Amino acid sequence: MKRTLSAALAAQTLLLSLLAVSCGDTDTAKTPVTDNTPDGTSAVTEAVTEDILGYLPETDMNGWQFDVLGHEDHLSGNHTFHATEQTGEIINDEIFERTRRIEERYNMVYNVIAEDAANNWYAVRDRLEQTTAAGEDLYDLVIFYTYAMQSAIITGGYFYNMLEVPHINFENPWWHTEINDAYTHFDYLPCVLSDYSVNSYQYANLLAFNKTVAANNDITNLYDLVRDHKWTMDSFLEIIKSVNSDSNGDGKMDVNDTWGYATNFGYHALTWAYAIGEMGVTLTDNGVELGYRSEKFATLSEWLYDLLFTSKLAFEIGWDLPCDISWDENRVLIQAIWLNDLEKFREYESAYGLLPYPMYDETQDKYYTYDDCRHATFGIPLTSPAENIEKTGLLLEALSADSYHNLIPKYLDSVVTFKLSRDEDSLEMLDYIMDGRVYDIGYAMPDSGRYSWIISEQLKNSKGTLTSTIERFTKIATKHYEKLLESYKTMSEMEW
Repeated sequence: MKRTLSAALAAQTLLLSLLAVSCGDTDTAKTPVTDNTPDGTSAVTEAVTEDILGYLPETDMNGWQFDVLGHEDHLSGNHTFHATEQTGEIINDEIFERTRRIEERYNMVYNVIAEDAANNWYAVRDRLEQTTAAGEDLYDLVIFYTYAMQSAIITGGYFYNMLEVPHINFENPWWHTEINDAYTHFDYLPCVLSDYSVNSYQYANLLAFNKTVAANNDITNLYDLVRDHKWTMDSFLEIIKSVNSDSNGDGKMDVNDTWGYATNFGYHALTWAYAIGEMGVTLTDNGVELGYRSEKFATLSEWLYDLLFTSKLAFEIGWDLPCDISWDENRVLIQAIWLNDLEKFREYESAYGLLPYPMYDETQDKYYTYDDCRHATFGIPLTSPAENIEKTGLLLEALSADSYHNLIPKYLDSVVTFKLSRDEDSLEMLDYIMDGRVYDIGYAMPDSGRYSWIISEQLKNSKGTLTSTIERFTKIATKHYEKLLESYKTMSEMEW
């Protein structure tokens, strides 16, 4: 993003103050939105409603219905970008109000079709395969999880080139250029990510620390370690070792004891590779570049194997499951989470703080993390007629811009607010986290050997030495991604 998240929140507050002064109590200046705060009390927040869309053409769509196909399952779904009614919950109501503003401005109807993916994660892909083969124009926009579509995003030939869509300006800060750049090859971009959905933030990997456990162990400098560029693998390890304790004295470490670190040993463990600046797969117009071959990665592999399996300093959290040690038991210092997990943390009594994943060492340029590809990605079906593509481009730009100014500041504010108190330090930490998000096309569009997943799926069997495993998986991965580039080139040669 082009400005920090804390700055965005501050700018929104300043703008509201200026609007209040210049416009008095007129409805055009601001729109109160009532929400229920975590303790059940009522608060009033403000929606920025100055003409933030004035740079776009004034358009009357004459009641045109904007049909959006969305993925729906138990982990996430259409509620991250669509609300059918006001409920008093601040994020839901802001999404509802955003839709109303856009509908009124452009005289159109916003219609979301939920594709039930509870029992078939690939339901949206299957639907697109059917409609593309039949040449049917049923949807104007498709919102899907990249991992639920995988390589079919390119090889299926489902999507229009987003680089050719009118009204979209990727220079604007509401577009997530990191993923858009990663998915652009031979001047073809099948799908994009923006602030249109809070889901674009929810699956960032980060660490939450329990402030009660930290205080009980005289740990007071976690935020300063990050600021001073000293939050590294070494300092992390030293801190969690100081907390691990056989609480019940039975001679073994298990669910009844106190842990410095709790994590899923799969997708959260994989984040460590990205945190030190490694990338599984990089595609360029010149070919395939496979990562994980540096001395730094070899060191990380040995370090992580010892952390998870030998010294057993980490408590394992099940796949897509909550931690078996409740946060309010105050027996875990640091827990690996996605940002959207904080929606549950607000229900706890024990306060939390946020941290990025540590760096490899103090010479690393910045903090990095991975944005899991369960986030919502947007694509326009290839079967859409030109006049609908232009309308969709206008609406997607407008929805993204409105969200940047209204929805996202409220969402980020909500995740760092605990018991009515906003944690300014954690808000600052979100700047580091969001600024360091990376996207791996190898994770989102895996080969049969799942090269990018090596450090989580092959670490235990390799006993921390992954060199031979990497070499064994190289041929499969290279062949897969060379074919993917060929499909990119085929799509780029179409007339747009």
